[in-house]
Amino acid sequence: MFNCKELNKTFDNKIDLFKALKDNKEEILSFKMANTLKSCDKGASVKSKLINVTKHLETLKNIELNDDFYYIVVNTTKILDSHMDVHLNGIWSKTVQEQQGKNYLVADHKLEIDKVITRKEYVEMIVAEIPFRSIGKDYEGDTQALIYKIPKDKVINEAAKEWLNSGDEIEASVRMQYVKIELALNSDNVNDKLEKLNFDTYIKEIANKEEFEEINYFFIIQEAKNVKESSLVVFGSNNATGQLENKLEPSNDTLAIKEAADNITAINEMYNFLNFK
Repeated sequence: MFNCKELNKTFDNKIDLFKALKDNKEEILSFKMANTLKSCDKGASVKSKLINVTKHLETLKNIELNDDFYYIVVNTTKILDSHMDVHLNGIWSKTVQEQQGKNYLVADHKLEIDKVITRKEYVEMIVAEIPFRSIGKDYEGDTQALIYKIPKDKVINEAAKEWLNSGDEIEASVRMQYVKIELALNSDNVNDKLEKLNFDTYIKEIANKEEFEEINYFFIIQEAKNVKESSLVVFGSNNATGQLENKLEPSNDTLAIKEAADNITAINEMYNFLNFK
């Protein structure tokens, strides 16, 4: 049995599945492009936990980390999500140019005054190519990340600032609308040559293939708009993580000195306690 979420229907075999997808292709693609989507609703939010990327700095491209800013990854490419959509590199290039200075960082996708975390004029949108391992995932190769670069002193929501500084996990989610999209089918039907070519070309781009028992079709997202905001959210799930942090790890000597200092402090406290008694 093969379930098709887009058609809300189950098929007995792949041939019938592919035929139904192909027959309804234009309607499905139009529907996907007509809707404003939140990545947290698609199993594609991004865990925004402080990740130490010092050891990967030599592989980060077109991004330099500054301790005065938060770098929040709100979306990553090459991840197949729960709606069978995969974002390709280049998906955010146009929207970064068009929406620069127009998008807020908010809480829970609510465009309300008390939900604003950073005003739009202080949000710099960046597209950077970074290794999956630099954001905590064991996938091979690189991903293109849509990143919100935000001055730390411009975060006006104290609860969000405390969470970002705590190191606890919270998730980032992008509000988006698809602009260019194609269907990919693993079909041998001669009438599905374009869709089969799409499948064979882009299946190797998917970083999380092993998380699926079988991939028979997917949707290739070539361009999307980041609409009005991205958010920090408490719930959601994803395979790629993301708040980047440039922090030097303490050396063994530093750790030894700290341990000795802690021991001396403990001894002094005990001495004072006994004398007081």
